[in-house]
Amino acid sequence: MPLDTTAPGLDALLLATVLEMELSPRDHQVAGKRYQLIPEFLQRPTGRMRFHLETALVYPQGSRAIGATIVHGAEDDRFDLDAILEFGTPFGWTPRKVLDELHEAFQGFPDVRKIERCTRCIQLQFAFMHLDVTPMDPAKAPRAERVGDIYHSPDDGPDARFAVNPYGFGGWFRRRVSMPTIVFRNQVSDLRARLQIKDRLVSGTVMMAAEIDELPEPIDPIRDAPQVIALKLMKRYLNLRYANRDMRRPVSIYLSKIAVEVPPSAFGVCAQLEAFAQELDRRMAIALETGRRPEERNPVFLEENFNDRWPKSDHEMRVFRTDLQHLLAELAKARSSELADIRKIFDGLFGEKVSEQAVRSYIDSLPTIAAPGAYERGKGFVATPALLAPTATKAAEVSRAPAHHFHPGRLKR
Repeated sequence: MPLDTTAPGLDALLLATVLEMELSPRDHQVAGKRYQLIPEFLQRPTGRMRFHLETALVYPQGSRAIGATIVHGAEDDRFDLDAILEFGTPFGWTPRKVLDELHEAFQGFPDVRKIERCTRCIQLQFAFMHLDVTPMDPAKAPRAERVGDIYHSPDDGPDARFAVNPYGFGGWFRRRVSMPTIVFRNQVSDLRARLQIKDRLVSGTVMMAAEIDELPEPIDPIRDAPQVIALKLMKRYLNLRYANRDMRRPVSIYLSKIAVEVPPSAFGVCAQLEAFAQELDRRMAIALETGRRPEERNPVFLEENFNDRWPKSDHEMRVFRTDLQHLLAELAKARSSELADIRKIFDGLFGEKVSEQAVRSYIDSLPTIAAPGAYERGKGFVATPALLAPTATKAAEVSRAPAHHFHPGRLKR
């Protein structure tokens, strides 16, 4: 996947923008330590649930499992880390009881500022991040790997259980994604080094190890796959669009499934994002025309509907379509705009803090001898900046990413 030769500056700025949303290596380390501390903390001698967790498993789900973690953008650079805590439901416990007991069991977790008992998970809130821990009751054997029920217990309404397989979806996503070429990976790596992404997390006392699944390596090349880059940009855009709305946004796992089903574009980063937005818009249009909700099933566990809580009405789909069409119109405008105007467009799409840093990095990377006429109105940047120069391809050929990097592990007794 090359950068678009008809608009290399636009593609470079989009790429710089998505890289500015990433976590620093140190952020990954601190977040990983907090993740790893879950079993150690719950199994401490004074832990109220320690006797129920002797055969439990802890493993990542969501964006962290597929290389798509970004800072939120509308919430002071916060980001999420999602984990599944799999253990058998104690005899006689309702979904409400499981969530209530787990909420109490997490009290006193190191460095935590607030603990919230949500509808389906326990949320541990730290400075600049939160950790969502979703308890899951494993299905009875024989079962597909890590299939089970998650608990649903809202403030208003009855308890429920939903059969899911987030682990299986993560593996499917990683098998399905089209990995970037070595040349493109080198271009991204060079730009990432130039950006010097700042640390967002402050290290605390969380330095304990645990015998559990390791998080996927943050340097995994899947994070630079074209579909994943488009997914990150779309998530950031929607975060900002929905920040002040009193309605649920499209769920991330639904966006992830569609993103990886859009073929990689041969025309660059902007074209990939445009194709993703167009496919989502097409699906919403069909749903509205037919009157059928856009149910999206887990490809490895068809019983699971990713859109079980969204959309609730046609109005939510129309709002989403309006957002997608706005994104496409702004990207089309950026294709024929000057640098200053592109910056303003990106401020509106992805947030001023990100795009301002991205523009500065882009400008700094331009050759000092660049001709004044490097930009032509209506054609974009016709001179290739230094960061787009072909890089050496002596690195070993990259093979398709494995299904996952985490393996079963048990809590310590």
